[in-house]
Formats: sequence, C-alpha cells, structure tokens
Amino acid sequence: MDPTSRVVYVDNDPLVLVHAQALLTSDPRGACDYIEADVRDPGTILEYASRTLDLSRPTALMLLGVMGTVFADDEAYRLVRELLGALSPGSYLVFEDGTNIVKPDAAAEAERLRDKGEVYDYRLRTPEEIARFFDGLELVEPGLVSVSRWQVESDVFGLPPEVDAFCGVARKP
Repeated sequence: MDPTSRVVYVDNDPLVLVHAQALLTSDPRGACDYIEADVRDPGTILEYASRTLDLSRPTALMLLGVMGTVFADDEAYRLVRELLGALSPGSYLVFEDGTNIVKPDAAAEAERLRDKGEVYDYRLRTPEEIARFFDGLELVEPGLVSVSRWQVESDVFGLPPEVDAFCGVARKP
C-alpha cells in the first residue's frame, strides 16, 4: 500500500471498534481512521470521513457485504447514490454482496431461517439487482462476476466454481 494512503473504515458493531482501535495504524505520511456508523446514515459517514479524506480527489468507496442489511431495494440504491454523489469524478465503487443463484436451495433455506429469526438478517440479491448499484458508472473488467472469478490469473486448472457472492469495480465518470 502507498504509505501516503488515507483509509477510513466504517462499521456499526462496537466489537469491531474495539478490534479496530488495536489494529488501525498507518504510516505517518498517511492516515487511518474508524467511524462507528450505519450505512443507513450516509450524512454522518461523509461528515466524519471528510475529516480524514479529501473527497474532492478521487476516492474508492468499498461496500463489501453490507448492502444486504438494507432490505428495501429503493433505499439501498439511494444510499449508495448518496455516498457516491459526494465523491469526485474518477472515484471508484468496489461492491460485493450475497446472491441467491449459485446454490438456490441453500439460499432459500437461509432466507427461510432468516424469516424465522434464526439467522442474521440479510437480503440476498440477484446479480441483476446488484448490477443496478453500478448504474451510471463505468464497470471495469471483468465486470460483475462471482468473487471467485474476479481477475482469475490463470485458467490452467479451469475457472474456479462460482460462489453466491458477486462483485464488481466501477469508475465514476
């Protein structure tokens, strides 16, 4: 990593904060910070992140396994648009979330258990629904794919099997 990098982590789990305080260090030329906030509060995230990050310069927004906690599609898309709206052109969105297409029976069972309150509240989306998070952005190769297929370096042994998590990277024009 570039020693002048500036990184801000965001999570709403107090236990993550305890671990983060022990682990978050950076080169004196850079900065590393942690914000205790929920993705449903982009105003707070942007306010505190702008204390460490220069949002007038290209920035990477990484949403990894988090938007499934926002069940309503319209709200989830709005939140991502609001976060991206504060970033300058040339910024990137790195996005990964759970899907329900590779092992549909297992996904259906997980959703049944979720609805009974027996497992973590998480909304699985189809790849098409995940692709909408990239609307208006320029997807980089290989596009939206199963995480196991992202930038596979060699196909000597064939492609790895797909998993029920899809990801992509896109640039804000």
